[in-house]
Amino acid sequence: MSDFVQNASIGRDLYYDGDSVAMLIGDETRRENKKFIYKNFPFMKDYTIASIQSGMYETGVNNPQIQAAIHVFASTPNPIVLTDKDKELIEASSDPYAEVIEPKVIRVMGDAYSDEGCAGLDAANGLDDDFLLDQRRTVVARYENMLEAADDSVGHLLGILLCERDGKIDEEKCDTEDFEYTFTDPSLSEPTPEELEILAEREAQAEREANQPSNSGGSSNVTPGQGCSSLGATVQTDSYGTLTCKLVILNRIKAFVWMRS
Repeated sequence: MSDFVQNASIGRDLYYDGDSVAMLIGDETRRENKKFIYKNFPFMKDYTIASIQSGMYETGVNNPQIQAAIHVFASTPNPIVLTDKDKELIEASSDPYAEVIEPKVIRVMGDAYSDEGCAGLDAANGLDDDFLLDQRRTVVARYENMLEAADDSVGHLLGILLCERDGKIDEEKCDTEDFEYTFTDPSLSEPTPEELEILAEREAQAEREANQPSNSGGSSNVTPGQGCSSLGATVQTDSYGTLTCKLVILNRIKAFVWMRS
């Protein structure tokens, strides 16, 4: 089953689920995502807006999880073959994947809590059990992710098709360009002339107030958070004890303020 690792490796490569997300990305990304969906789930090329909205593919043999399982296993030595009886059970079942397909998968792969399935096939082919242990666990995880990706892809494909046909989804216009968020650290920006003027006034006022003793015998009347001018300087206050002049960032600019020691 080592080849299966590659066959199920798409995992969560598609991170855009749902039609609303399709509306928020640009034309180029929608084209790439559509191409990705059709490449990994070729049976979805037959999906149309009407068929998805009607729920045609939610039940029966055309269920996306069932079709995804059939597609992936078709490229392995253990394809999933549906008998007429299987198809009847699928049509009658409310959860056809769990009741009909999953037992077939477990017989080959084993479930997430067992070394059965692949372990037996590996041993029969003389493959080293210890070497393949991690690969078997990876196979199960990737296969489960592939099923989730199949479900997500249906909703995302619907959004892509609506944007292509109507240019909108539920009266909301589809974007043509991807949204790009850029972040600039405000502390690295050059201060504006107004900010420089405010800073200079703060420093001048801080120096005046720090040098003005209060009526309590020589202690300063500055308060924590008030501007100061000399990094590392200390003053003694009646209400706050000893305050030290420290460097902080205020309103996008670096400033010296009095802080508790």
